[in-house]
Amino acid sequence: MSWKQTLGKPGEEYIIGKRWLKKHVPKKYRVSKVNHKESCPGAIYDLGERYLPSAEKMQHIWICMETGKILTKTPSTIAIPKPKPRKEKPVVAPKPKKKAAPVKKVVKPKVEPKPEPIAEPEVKPVSKPSPKFTKETSVQEVKGIGKAAFDKLTTAGINTINDLLGKHSQEIATLIGRKSDAQIKTWQDNALAMLE
Repeated sequence: MSWKQTLGKPGEEYIIGKRWLKKHVPKKYRVSKVNHKESCPGAIYDLGERYLPSAEKMQHIWICMETGKILTKTPSTIAIPKPKPRKEKPVVAPKPKKKAAPVKKVVKPKVEPKPEPIAEPEVKPVSKPSPKFTKETSVQEVKGIGKAAFDKLTTAGINTINDLLGKHSQEIATLIGRKSDAQIKTWQDNALAMLE
């Protein structure tokens, strides 16, 4: 069963769902079903301080992965019993090995070393200097951004690489009218590569 929730201040709203949780919330901020007492049928994710439109304020929130239900109180957890210590097996000393018969040494004839060939100096290919990009470079230079996308980005106030990297991908997707933020993430990765 899929669900969607809207978070964020008016004019800066963004939509979250199951896929968004898996992508953006690390596993360490998840309480699995077996470890919490809530009526939620699945894992609960800690989203931290977020603007909750229904409460019209910033609030620490948790969300159920299965139903999308938002919780404003810390989920009560079940105490997990510590595992019992394992019994160590006694260490047995290895048995001494029988001595082998002595091996006769074989004398090898001396071989004069061959002279090493003179190494030729390495010729390094001359590479053309790559153009330097800065955070003030236009987003039109970023790989993957075409004319239509450029027009939408500039209308939304995103003119430079700095503007592109300064906002969350989901927020940019909402501003330019895209359902998914996957393409925006690709643009951001390409922009980062240009700055290296």
